Amino acid sequence: MMARRRLAGLWTTDRGLTVLLGSLVVLIFVIPPFRSRPEATLLVQIFFTLVFVSGLSATTTSRAARVGGIVIVTTAVGLHWLDYFNPHAGLEVWTALGRLLAIGLLTVLVVRQVFREGPITVQRIQGAVAVYLLLGLAWAGVYEMIRGISPSAFRFSEAPQTRAELASSLAYYSFVTLTTMGYGDIIPVHPAARSAAILEALTGQLFPAILIARLVAMELTARDRGDGPRR
Repeated sequence: MMARRRLAGLWTTDRGLTVLLGSLVVLIFVIPPFRSRPEATLLVQIFFTLVFVSGLSATTTSRAARVGGIVIVTTAVGLHWLDYFNPHAGLEVWTALGRLLAIGLLTVLVVRQVFREGPITVQRIQGAVAVYLLLGLAWAGVYEMIRGISPSAFRFSEAPQTRAELASSLAYYSFVTLTTMGYGDIIPVHPAARSAAILEALTGQLFPAILIARLVAMELTARDRGDGPRR
């Protein structure tokens, strides 16, 4: 009972955002170099599930919103596992769509948690960083959908041989585009892919500026109200 209360206390505070950010860092930066190994692919699925569970727990207080979120996330995770165990079932587009919807929902929930009233804490800044990473994953889902509909939508310097390699390559391309580095080893060819790349590049430029301005304004407002900083 005490352990359950402590866990509930973790997810009803901003500390859950730290767990969410940690899960995203492992999912995006630690696991991909080892995706050629079967056990690493399984770890990707586990962390994929952990990201959504931690995000819903950290940011959802309304029961109706939680039920709706659980339905969307459960469907996305289920499709992800089905695609993992049966990669030839033709679920590539549906899996990408489900993941995109779940990431979109999670992004909205985290944004609400970060930008709610009150002083800015370290955990809320970590949540803002998590939103930026979620945007990269969301656009990767968009690219997977486009690639699933039109297999020639992207030109690769080294064509991916497996579904895991394709997902990793498009995630890499998404973050390269989001940060506007543009190495040129993956090139969008289809008009839809090019339009998506342009929109992501604009998002990558505008989001940090809007984020910083909003957080500064919230911190100044909290100080004017006399709210002390909380950690």
